Amino acid sequence: MPVLVVTGGHRVDMAEFSAMFDALGAGEGWAWEHATQPEAQALLRPEHLGRWRAIVLHDIAGLSLRRGHEPAVAVPDRATKAALAALLDAGVGVVVTHHSLASWPAWDGWAHAIGGRFLYAPGTLDGVAWPSSGYRIGTHPVTVLAPDHPVCAGVDDFVADDELYLCPVFEHEVVPLLGGPPADRAAFRSTHEEVAQGRVVDCAGHPDVPSLLGWAKVAGASPLVYLQLGHGPATFAHPRYRTLLSNAIRWVSSVDAHSWAQAHPSPVDLGE
Repeated sequence: MPVLVVTGGHRVDMAEFSAMFDALGAGEGWAWEHATQPEAQALLRPEHLGRWRAIVLHDIAGLSLRRGHEPAVAVPDRATKAALAALLDAGVGVVVTHHSLASWPAWDGWAHAIGGRFLYAPGTLDGVAWPSSGYRIGTHPVTVLAPDHPVCAGVDDFVADDELYLCPVFEHEVVPLLGGPPADRAAFRSTHEEVAQGRVVDCAGHPDVPSLLGWAKVAGASPLVYLQLGHGPATFAHPRYRTLLSNAIRWVSSVDAHSWAQAHPSPVDLGE
């Protein structure tokens, strides 16, 4: 049974990205299918549950980005929300990576489903005002916080050349797997000012947020893993990242993960 991999909404080096999934699939004995947003949304429905062993989201849904322009936010309609909630309630295994944390910014229930939100513009989350999230590109340490968890099997602490985020994370709703360095907020750039306005503004005044780079949680009845790493070719080729991603796909599609998720259901709030 193949793995469904979804991209779209943000540029990706598809040659290196595809090479990574080709290698992972060959090593694990599965194929993968690729779908691009917005067309991919039609596949993220419960009636397609039996087609894939797991779903990997590396997309940004519900948001259109263009330099020099304000982000265009699409509010998901009732049918889209209901289809995604039903898919998770049916127990599909999901791995969410990197910028997919920014998906569906007009739907707080989706942020809780995946464990946090990256805001490309100032906004609110659970009625609380948040500034634009920050980013920092460069080398940084990655600390394994849960060495006994199946996602972290065979992985020790390492250094990544990737993109760190400064954004809200629901740390009390997740099982921490990976940690990053303490956030030096002044070293992060605010995405909104840079992308929309062409200005460089640091995040020195940004609220304090957890330095988590990976976690597991339940969304509906689905086991879900989020990995913040995944910015580009340096990470796609990194053996530790490949191991983490392979482990995550294997775990969310396992009987143990599904039993855990079904024993701790976390309904997806449609926000009605």
